[in-house]
Amino acid sequence: MRANTITKKSFLAGNRYWIMLVAALLFLPPFSFLFQFTGDSSFCGSWCPRMFFVWRKGMTGYEYLFGFLRSYLGVILVLGMLGSTFFFGRYWCSHLCPIGGIMEGGSRMLSKGMKIDYSGIPAPAFRYGYLAVYLIASATGIGSLCCSYCNFATIPRILGAAFSPADMLYFFRAAGLINLGLVIFLGFIARGGRAYCNLLCPVGAIDAITNRLGMRFGKRISIDSEKCNACAACVKVCPTWSIEVKGNKAMIDQFSCMPCRECEKVCAKEAIRYGGPAC
Repeated sequence: MRANTITKKSFLAGNRYWIMLVAALLFLPPFSFLFQFTGDSSFCGSWCPRMFFVWRKGMTGYEYLFGFLRSYLGVILVLGMLGSTFFFGRYWCSHLCPIGGIMEGGSRMLSKGMKIDYSGIPAPAFRYGYLAVYLIASATGIGSLCCSYCNFATIPRILGAAFSPADMLYFFRAAGLINLGLVIFLGFIARGGRAYCNLLCPVGAIDAITNRLGMRFGKRISIDSEKCNACAACVKVCPTWSIEVKGNKAMIDQFSCMPCRECEKVCAKEAIRYGGPAC
């Protein structure tokens, strides 16, 4: 049995992969439709969602605030994402993020035997440890991770390499090779394709905190413990390994969950659903 009537009626759940494709066309080469209206060519500009909230050693207050103005579209993007997440869950990550979508899509094209399972890593602890290093390294002058290891810069360059010599040359440098390796091993050949998102994305880390804070007010994925029979079918399809079976019940970690609703689709007992706090 594969039915969950809520999932079948949901436009977002039923058309997730089409939405991810549209997001890729809007943000990524060779089309990058949204960037064409702002004079940008990628996220490395006014659309950057990562640099503006990082304080770098020696930076004045004016320079810090100027970073928000310079990346004003990235600021709007992140604030819109966090607002949506607070009430509806991490739909940016699960449906709209073109970077995560490309890595997940690439992973789905490979056979299971080629993939690495990272589910043994405690994702929240690793993620927030990395976020702390990401912020502290810049503030103390050790070095910035903002651009050095950024999948928002790497994925567009991978897709643009066939059209731009500059993008191709990027992968002949040490930073480019490291970033390419991270995207391959934590994205394309990771089970679920979302290991990078779950472990190394600072924007995703902040979004996950917002998801947890808003769970009392908005809609989230939840499991009905009375219906759940601990079959673990949901565990096998979760791309962020946010579901685990403890005893005879499955449990969801809202610090990692995004409402891709793949778990809902495979639950034979219809124990998993997306809804408000009372669900």
